[in-house]
Amino acid sequence: MVTGKGRVRPHWQGFFSSGEAEAGAMEESWDAARRLLFQNGVTYHAYADPQGVERPWPLDPVPLLLPATEWQTISTGLRQRARLLDRVFCDLYGSQNLIRDGVLPPGLVMGDPGFLRPCHGLQVPPAARLTLFAADLVRDGGGTWRVLASRTQNPTGTGYALENRVVLSQTLAESFRNCNVERLSPFFEQLRQTLACLAPRSSGPDGSPRMVLLTPGPFNEAYFEHAYLARHLGLLLVEGADLMVRDQCVYLKTLGGLERIDIILRRVDDDFCDPLELRPDSALGVPGLLQAVRSGNVTVCNAVGAGVTDSVALLPWMGRLSEYLLGEAPLLADVPTLWGGDLQQRASMFSRLDELVLRPAFSNLGHTPIHPASLDAAARADLINRIRRRPQDWVAQEAIAPSTAPVWRDGRMEARPLVLRAFACATPDGDWMVMPGGLARISADDRYPTVSLQQGAGAKDVWVVGSGLATQPRRNRAAAPDGAGDTGPHGGDLPSRAADHLFWVGRYAERADSAVRILRAAARRLSDDAHPGADEELVPLLRLMGWVGMIPPVIAASPAADAVRAMRQSLEIIADPANPGGLRAHMDRLRRSVLCVRDRLPADVSRLLVVLDERAGAPLRSDPAAVQLRLDEVSPLLAALVGLELDGMSRGPAWRFLVLGRRLERAIGIVGALQGSGVAAGTVDIGAALSVLLELGAANAAYRERHPIGIRREAVLSLLLADLEHPRSLAFQIQTVERQLAKLPSVAGDGSSVSPTQLALSLLSTATQLVRDPQPARDAGALFDLTERLGRILPEISNLLSQAYFSHVFARTT
Repeated sequence: MVTGKGRVRPHWQGFFSSGEAEAGAMEESWDAARRLLFQNGVTYHAYADPQGVERPWPLDPVPLLLPATEWQTISTGLRQRARLLDRVFCDLYGSQNLIRDGVLPPGLVMGDPGFLRPCHGLQVPPAARLTLFAADLVRDGGGTWRVLASRTQNPTGTGYALENRVVLSQTLAESFRNCNVERLSPFFEQLRQTLACLAPRSSGPDGSPRMVLLTPGPFNEAYFEHAYLARHLGLLLVEGADLMVRDQCVYLKTLGGLERIDIILRRVDDDFCDPLELRPDSALGVPGLLQAVRSGNVTVCNAVGAGVTDSVALLPWMGRLSEYLLGEAPLLADVPTLWGGDLQQRASMFSRLDELVLRPAFSNLGHTPIHPASLDAAARADLINRIRRRPQDWVAQEAIAPSTAPVWRDGRMEARPLVLRAFACATPDGDWMVMPGGLARISADDRYPTVSLQQGAGAKDVWVVGSGLATQPRRNRAAAPDGAGDTGPHGGDLPSRAADHLFWVGRYAERADSAVRILRAAARRLSDDAHPGADEELVPLLRLMGWVGMIPPVIAASPAADAVRAMRQSLEIIADPANPGGLRAHMDRLRRSVLCVRDRLPADVSRLLVVLDERAGAPLRSDPAAVQLRLDEVSPLLAALVGLELDGMSRGPAWRFLVLGRRLERAIGIVGALQGSGVAAGTVDIGAALSVLLELGAANAAYRERHPIGIRREAVLSLLLADLEHPRSLAFQIQTVERQLAKLPSVAGDGSSVSPTQLALSLLSTATQLVRDPQPARDAGALFDLTERLGRILPEISNLLSQAYFSHVFARTT
């Protein structure tokens, strides 16, 4: 930011001229940025956390500014490095002239776990080998940018870089305009076009390639980025279990049948991609994937096996490789590196151990650096022994003191070391387009560039300032084949796994809503002395709370005389976050299910759920008034989820499964409320219990309109059971489930049994006839029989849905 004399450098002056860098304004901007990140649900997964907590994205509010001239040097060098490693990849999996001619030691390649022998000879389209390339760069004391490591297997960070830009361009809008920052959108447009051009078929059935982003799943460190990038690029987000190989082609298992896939942008590590030919214990990949690639029926980007060019052990040979393969010297310098597998380099490593930073040589072994100078005698001796046992697994790099960047800490700017991750995207013409920006990561340690998110590193947006024009010409849109511009999800492409999660999003949302309603009813009766019959109504509430598992049965069975004491004790139990039947547990299940299908839901759902999770997850006091106030905040947020379902989603399969889950769960909940409260069995004061059920069913207003005075059993039960105009009646739920189920793709049986879809519809028809019978509203015995039968039928419908659409027990009809 400043010169050695403390003067602001020219490319930073536009940033300061806006006034947004002043302490007060910066604090306001930072608060706004944190709110945006929080609302957008921008997170990363901390593997070391025993609770597996998703942590907020650690964005710093001060961007890293680089002048256009300096960026041009980086960009040109990065394109050369991508071209070089692409040719290294081709040679190592092809003719292996680099080994034959002595350019690379055989042990460096053959000893690398990232060199996958099943991939040798695999024919891959040029732009698919390193579709995305990234390099971690540090700037030394002389101002030279040096390559610390290359990222070719899974170059993580493009999605986070885009989200950083979205947030800071809003919160520092004036500075962003003053600095004339280059835009990132052309880079992502190019990436989308490149992917579309790599389809092995001319087009799919509707004229466009089927493209997916393969993720390891919601517990991966960068799952937020996977979902974000898939949504931005218009790709389907899938896991390995969503795909299958048949006849050497890759298919997506959808509700409507098997859909052939043309392009896979993967975020699964090389050796996990195919358990048949690579790592047999992998549950993340697709059995037979390599054979499908080998047959030319699917394109995987980046190509499986690209991890071999990730190796830090290649750095000592970069000059030689560049001269041999490109006929030119490297434009980007490397951090001086020694490989333990070379005798002379190993000797130098041991002689200068305290001056160096030790790292695993190969990407499969991790990336955690070790600083020998900071080790005690025992740890140092252990490190030396480990190196001597397997020297080929280690590299040593000079401990360059990296340049620093300003970060915002406690109301002021401080200097911290940084590492810049710059990205390049392959183009169909054999070149690479560099993202005009990137992801800068700041170290949690002032002494070293320790930039792993797992070790507490922060992140910065990177602004390339100057002309505001792209440093490279934009590619011609005509490079994409006809129809390739439409790469988004197709109507029948809902994976069965996603349908399963959406179904349970609906069920868990309804369970959370039901828990809130029960708790609000209980808290109000404990804190409102003006409510008539409050103590008597606590008894059916206690019975119901025990029935649904919120409290232990022994407390739920407390006599009427002890109802107040038992309910106060119950609130203490429910307030315990470890209670598996409490509100916190329901919210956790809902959050996990939403996380698995966040790309299928409106963006506002994730934002709303973040706020909802914060409100429901904060420590809850057992004081009735405090409970009621907290639940008064949570209840409208749960209602807003329903609103987003109704107005924010198209009426496709994803929406139908969400509605099916919610309505089926609500129907089961109504039957459970009749049974659990004691109404069906007639074991409680019927008037008190019916008053509770009217409140839980949001039916007080509707009932009072028709019956202004008194609680009448037949009238209440008729409203709750059979009124098709009341959205919380049992008949309304069954009718909705039946209507939505009839619109799903049909599923045939196994040839000897009835179709599970038809069987479910038959059960729903039976349930409809049962609730239309007026007798249960009049007769206690008939009500008991009704709830017993529906208590068996409704869960069976859920089982049939699972068999038909989630578990692939039966074949799809096409």
